[in-house]
Amino acid sequence: MTKYLKNGFTSGLDARVPELERIATLLQRRFLLDLFRQTSAKRLSVPQFTLLGFLAGTSGVAMGVLAKRMSHATSATTGLVDRLEAVGLVKRHAVVGDRRQKLVGITAKGKELMDRLQGELRHHLNEILGQVEERDQDAWVRIYRVMEKYCDELPRN
Repeated sequence: MTKYLKNGFTSGLDARVPELERIATLLQRRFLLDLFRQTSAKRLSVPQFTLLGFLAGTSGVAMGVLAKRMSHATSATTGLVDRLEAVGLVKRHAVVGDRRQKLVGITAKGKELMDRLQGELRHHLNEILGQVEERDQDAWVRIYRVMEKYCDELPRN
């Protein structure tokens, strides 16, 4: 079992962790800077961008589910949805058979915006993937799936 020390470091770390940390920090900084530049040009906050990203591949998500994915209170998520709905990027619609419950879906305008904003990241990822040997490309995707699962299982507080 790994023990966490007061200074934030852990004993028993794999020797490759510092290099992975350096690379992850570089990627995070680079892609976040690009994201901030793009979203600020569109007067969109990063939480709004994140919310649109969650909606981009769905036909509608319940507000409570969306709040959980955002790791926000439902009231905070409602405020984000209100602002995005006001500018025509998302739309609420009733659940078939239960008009009291609302689903939030991305509009065509919102999808078009997300496609443009995500285009640069997709371009970078495609360029990186092209530099990885073909036999390692599927492994890279599997590794990212493990990272995604790990992040999804972290406590959200």
